[in-house]
Amino acid sequence: MIDIKLIRENPDLVRENIKKKFQDDKLPLVDEVIKLDEKWRKLKFDEDDMRSKRNKISKAVGEAMKAGKKSEAEKLKKEAKKIPEEISKSEAKRKKLEEEITKIMYKFPNIMHESVPKGKEEEDNKELRKNGKIPKFNFKPKSHIEIVEDLEMVDTLRGSKVAGSRFYYLKSDLVLLNSALQRFAMDFLVKKGYILVQPPYMLNRDAIGGAVSLEDFEESIYKIENEDLYLIGTSEHALATYYMNEIIDTKKPIKLAGVSSCFRKEAGSHGKDTKGIYRVHRFEKIEQFVFCKPEDEKKIFDEIINNQEEIFKLLEIPYRISALCSGEFGGSMAETHDLEGWFPSQERYNELGSTSTATTYQARKLNIRHDTKGNKEFVYTLNGTAMTVQRTMCCLLENNQQKDGSIKIPKALQSYMGGMKTIERKK
Repeated sequence: MIDIKLIRENPDLVRENIKKKFQDDKLPLVDEVIKLDEKWRKLKFDEDDMRSKRNKISKAVGEAMKAGKKSEAEKLKKEAKKIPEEISKSEAKRKKLEEEITKIMYKFPNIMHESVPKGKEEEDNKELRKNGKIPKFNFKPKSHIEIVEDLEMVDTLRGSKVAGSRFYYLKSDLVLLNSALQRFAMDFLVKKGYILVQPPYMLNRDAIGGAVSLEDFEESIYKIENEDLYLIGTSEHALATYYMNEIIDTKKPIKLAGVSSCFRKEAGSHGKDTKGIYRVHRFEKIEQFVFCKPEDEKKIFDEIINNQEEIFKLLEIPYRISALCSGEFGGSMAETHDLEGWFPSQERYNELGSTSTATTYQARKLNIRHDTKGNKEFVYTLNGTAMTVQRTMCCLLENNQQKDGSIKIPKALQSYMGGMKTIERKK
């Protein structure tokens, strides 16, 4: 949630930010918040005035009693007795206004950094850099869908039979590869000073609504029927809520590495990547999450994405980094950069992970603060994928395929695969 002070002091900045996100339908809400806030402040002013009046009356009662003016003192006491009730009524009205204001404020996107390119579509993203050599094959490269079907190590037909589309059975050496990729990423982050965390896979509405904009995510998050619980779409949601309603020490950034299964409906992606395991309803993910001071934001953002890049360099996967345009990332974030891996069968880069800063947006909703010279201020939160395992697996399979149908295992993973150097179809 953005700071109400921004709407009080610079509503045009909020309006321009909304326009840059192409959410013009929210513009009238700015004026609505301004009107409600004016009423709120008037009530607060009147309450403070009443408290001041009560204090003056109390003082006058004491002076009247000392002067022996009992009848005057009693009259003042009766007057003072009415004030707490008036204050209580005003506070109830003000609390109701606060709830209305907060409900609307949750709909406003985070204030984006100036560096974010303006645009609506993927084509408007800005490529920042590339790394890795695009592989050349002396045969027509297969897609990851064809590869897993030929290896007979993914069964989407039976997955669909028992659970529906986009579910699957992972089998044989791909189960080992799945585990190897996770352990490789975990070991990497531990060496970088991150604390491994396996979070709850379910969060209540207050928690998940603080971590993300439910307006953006509710259609893609699974709700547990008849329970105040949602399945997490990423461990970022659970890690963001770890210190909810707490004051924490950020003298050093708090660095967490979330290890979890993730669950998504993939609403809005009908007909897109329906085959294979690139876009599925359940997948494994290793996530970086950091709580820090505002002045550490740039350093941490660069660190998170550098970790991501180093992982994919070790996996020998060609990739590029792109700055997402204003219309391409969630409303909770101020900036997002994507890492996209090269898929030979498509001759294009596809998203494998992202790095984002939420500035104080998440912390304000979750009430996570730190002590800065005696003042309790909201912390900054940043997150970034270390690895989305199934998508990384798809990319790795395509880039390491050989003419005989086998898959080379990158050196960085061989020790995690019991010394295996190739994955081959079982005879």
